[in-house]
Amino acid sequence: MKRGIAKAEGIELAYSVEGTADDAILLIMGLGGRAADWGTRFPALLAERYRVIRFDNRGVGASPPAPGGYELEDLAQDATRVLDAVGVARAHVMGISMGGMISQLVALNHPDRVNKLVLLSTHFGGPSLVPPRPEAMRLFDQEEFVKRGKDPVAMMRFTLSVITAPGFIERSPEALNELLRNVEKEPTSPRAFLAQVQAIIGSDRSERVKHITQPTMVVHGDEDKLIPFENGERLGEAIPGAKFVRLAGVGHMPMFEATNELARVVFDFLGKAE
Repeated sequence: MKRGIAKAEGIELAYSVEGTADDAILLIMGLGGRAADWGTRFPALLAERYRVIRFDNRGVGASPPAPGGYELEDLAQDATRVLDAVGVARAHVMGISMGGMISQLVALNHPDRVNKLVLLSTHFGGPSLVPPRPEAMRLFDQEEFVKRGKDPVAMMRFTLSVITAPGFIERSPEALNELLRNVEKEPTSPRAFLAQVQAIIGSDRSERVKHITQPTMVVHGDEDKLIPFENGERLGEAIPGAKFVRLAGVGHMPMFEATNELARVVFDFLGKAE
């Protein structure tokens, strides 16, 4: 695996490249997450057929702290800087949660950089969204956030218990342990987390996604309590010609909860099915 730092306009972004294929796929992580939070197995499956590019959003993971006050549009520009750094003109772009929101903007603002678009566990923003389920709203409770924020590992354990499907944590201790190691090694600061939350709140793409022209697949688990399933359905309906895939019994983290199934539908959509 090759690692590097993309630098532009005072922003530094840590990235990695796995695989040697000409066909590249850029993975964009969600709120508070590190590139490592895509896990080990899912990117390894992708790397058998693609050059897999991952990066830490500004201020998260191995990317140095960055000033707040940015918008999701800025994070979409960051994604193109990573492609520039690795010498890739066009790539498939896959984003999860906030990363899916950023991916929408990469497709809209930089259409010449995107081949196909895969949007996981995400929405198009704006006032018409179905809000998180009550148990997921606890993740944004200020008192809860301050209490658990003092212990990033405890916060991650709590978060996963909320956003994954019922029983997943008990069935998959290896996934839990991998994600806990990530947050223990590279905890996300409350400042960086809140800056991303503000960027999400400030982005309404509900009308703009109607102008996405790249072939698009929207994938959503029907047990997602953080971004309820209905949001994924609406996103799929709003993007012209988009393919929609429902993952039964899956929550917000399909790359862990349905690794092989997700890889299969991605390969099929991108044209690399066996």
